Amino acid sequence: MRAIVKGFVAMMTLAGLAACGQGGPTVAGASADGREAQPSAAASGTPTARSGWTSCAVDAPVGEDGRPPSAHTLPRLDTTFAVAYAVHCQLEPTRRADGGEDLVLTEGRATDVTALLAALHLPDDRTNVEACTLEMPWEPNLLLFDAQGRWIRPRLPMDICGKPRPEVPEAVRGLRLTTVSETVVREVLSAGAAASGCTQTSSNVVAAGTGDPSSLPRPGRVSIPSTAPLRLCVFRVPAQQQGTGTFDYGLLLPEQRHAAVERRLGALRPAAKCSGAATRFAVLENATSTGDVIYVELDHCRRVLATPLHGPPILAQADDTLIELLKR
Repeated sequence: MRAIVKGFVAMMTLAGLAACGQGGPTVAGASADGREAQPSAAASGTPTARSGWTSCAVDAPVGEDGRPPSAHTLPRLDTTFAVAYAVHCQLEPTRRADGGEDLVLTEGRATDVTALLAALHLPDDRTNVEACTLEMPWEPNLLLFDAQGRWIRPRLPMDICGKPRPEVPEAVRGLRLTTVSETVVREVLSAGAAASGCTQTSSNVVAAGTGDPSSLPRPGRVSIPSTAPLRLCVFRVPAQQQGTGTFDYGLLLPEQRHAAVERRLGALRPAAKCSGAATRFAVLENATSTGDVIYVELDHCRRVLATPLHGPPILAQADDTLIELLKR
C-alpha cells in the first residue's frame, strides 16, 4: 500500500508540474523540442499608476495557491514613476497563543528601497542554459508607491527560463518592513488538532486504497504494537470535499483503551464488498515514531485498512465494538 501511495503521489506531483508548465510563464521548463523557455514579453509603455489603495487583502489578493497574480506581462519600472516606498504582501502561517495556526496576510511597508530599485531596473538575463527546471519560482507580491499614494505593480526582470532574476527576491527579503496590517485568511491548524498532535486535514486512504481492483489490500488479521502510545485522530468529511477530512477530535488512547482497541482489531473479519466513502474516519498511529498506520471508516462501509511499515496492506471489517472504542 505504501508503495502504491508513493507511486500515486509521484504521479500526481509530475502531473501537477506538467499542468503548471502549461499554465503560463510563471513556471519555466524546456519545451518539447528541447529549446529553453524565454521570458514573457513585457508590455511597452509606462506602468499605469492606480490610486485609492486600501490594503493587501483588498487590492493585492493572492490566489488559492498562495501566489500573487502574474505580473509577467505588465510594463517594466521606468524613471517616470518616482518611488517613495514599497509594500510587500506576505501570506504566511502564524502560530496563535492557543497553539493553533492561521494563514495571515501581512502588509509590510519599507521606505529604504535603494537596493530594491536597483534590482528592479536590471535587464532581463538572456544567458543561455542547458535546461530549465520545473520548480515554481518564488515571486513577491510587490507594490511600489509614490509620494501621493499612487501605486503600481511592476514586471520583474526575468531570466531566460521565465523566472525572476535572483537579485529581485534577494532585494525583497532584504527590505526593512514595518507591519501596517495583518489579515487572517483562514485557519490552518485548530487548537484541538495542535494539542492532540493530529493534522488539520487528512485523506480518506481507505476509499482511495480500495478503489482500484488491481491493488486491493489482502484480507487478514490487523495488529498494532501495544508498547508505544497510540494516537487517535478523527476526521469529518464535508459533503463538498469527498475524500478529504477535517479534524474533529483527537487524543492519546489511555493504556486500557489502547489494549481494548488492539484486541478488537485482531478479531475483525475480512471486509465485506462495499463502495462509496465514509463521512467520518479515524486514523490510528504510533504517537512517538513513524510506523504502522490504521484507517477506520466510522460509518457507511466501516472498513479498516492497515498499512504496515513493512508488508502488504490489510483490509478488514469494523464492528460496533471497535466503532464505540474510537468515540470521543
